[in-house]
Amino acid sequence: METKFDALVIGAGTGGMCAAARLAHKGYKTLLVETHDRVGGRASTREVDGFLLNTGALVIEIGGAVEQTLNDVGVKLNLFVPKPATELLIGNKHLNADGGFVGWIRNQAPNILNFITKILPPFKPKKGESTAEWLRKFTKSKFIHGAVSNVIGAMFAASSEDLPADVFLHYFTKGSAFKKIGLAPGGTVEVWKSLLPVIEKNGEVWLSSSVKKLTFNEHGLVNGAEIERNGKIVTISTNVVVSNAGPWATVQMAGEEHFPKGHYQKIERENRPAAIITIHFASQKPLAKFEGLALAAKTHRMVYAGNFSQPEQKRCPPGWYLYCAASVPKPAIGEFDLEEEKRLLIQDIKDYFPGFEEHGKILAIDVTAHEWPAQRAVTGFDQPMQTPVKNLWDVGDGAKPWGEAGTVACAKGAKIIVDEISERFPVKTAIPMPVPGKH
Repeated sequence: METKFDALVIGAGTGGMCAAARLAHKGYKTLLVETHDRVGGRASTREVDGFLLNTGALVIEIGGAVEQTLNDVGVKLNLFVPKPATELLIGNKHLNADGGFVGWIRNQAPNILNFITKILPPFKPKKGESTAEWLRKFTKSKFIHGAVSNVIGAMFAASSEDLPADVFLHYFTKGSAFKKIGLAPGGTVEVWKSLLPVIEKNGEVWLSSSVKKLTFNEHGLVNGAEIERNGKIVTISTNVVVSNAGPWATVQMAGEEHFPKGHYQKIERENRPAAIITIHFASQKPLAKFEGLALAAKTHRMVYAGNFSQPEQKRCPPGWYLYCAASVPKPAIGEFDLEEEKRLLIQDIKDYFPGFEEHGKILAIDVTAHEWPAQRAVTGFDQPMQTPVKNLWDVGDGAKPWGEAGTVACAKGAKIIVDEISERFPVKTAIPMPVPGKH
């Protein structure tokens, strides 16, 4: 068993998988450690009663940062693309959100609003102003506010009251707001499983293992880790560490004494993960007319739903139809009444999936909140990817590039970090290289 590595990546979520694959591809002997028995984190897939259920992220952007990562390491992205891939649900109406008038609104409305803020300064979002507050300058329509809040819930796992308006504008005008999407046959986990051979070609992947402690040298750099594996503690050495466990988990593994005064308390204070609830259900009769992802305009709680019934998706046994519906609780951050939130989401399923009460079967209810999966910050409130420790980085949904969201944000963050590592810590080098203009 190898115990000396150039790079240690903690957590096999999107950010961790992309970082580990990029590092290994660049020649770093890389160890990827994951607590669970599968890769993917909040964008993984598990089997329940013969159905393959996503643990979170449903879709992958075509041409986005995830596909770019796969291309860069020599892997092809395999996706099933429904037609249309995205629809807007307004009562009994199903509108194509990929094209036509709704598609135009989706693509152009943010640009129009952004233009208005430039020529009319009073409409420019103020620092700290929420999207809901900012939107009230334009309209007080409950329908529009509800629709925008649901879109924000689908993209950011937050409400319009939580998301800063400047983040909203950036995401939809300059950021990674998806244009074309697809679904991975066999579940989203298949995207990350395709990266495993890249990592294992120049490293190792330890599943069902957990990093208990990071160790440091006399210069204040991480030089190794203590890892629980197969019931034993294994000590490994490493030159750099990328943590996909969330900033709060990272400082706990490292220890307060290895950070500047007040840093530990700051991370603890700002650890406010957003929540999302997903109900997976199936039927032997079709319950939905949309083919892929559906965004709901007016609901009690549901922000989006997914249809995984097509044979090409390889997600359910023959003769069955598989769906999911997700909601953002109120409040999205902090404690909420789980039973009431589940009741409201089930009511939306009854409203939008006729026949659910007679033929539907709930397979699982996933609550992504608080301690697991790894910390998910509302976009705009992320921690820096570079920690005060010079060879320790955070990646993932708690430390992503400003104004970005989802798997695209995590993949983008991984590339930024690996580029920094390549510059400052070349392969086999344990001492950081000076960077012009940086101290």
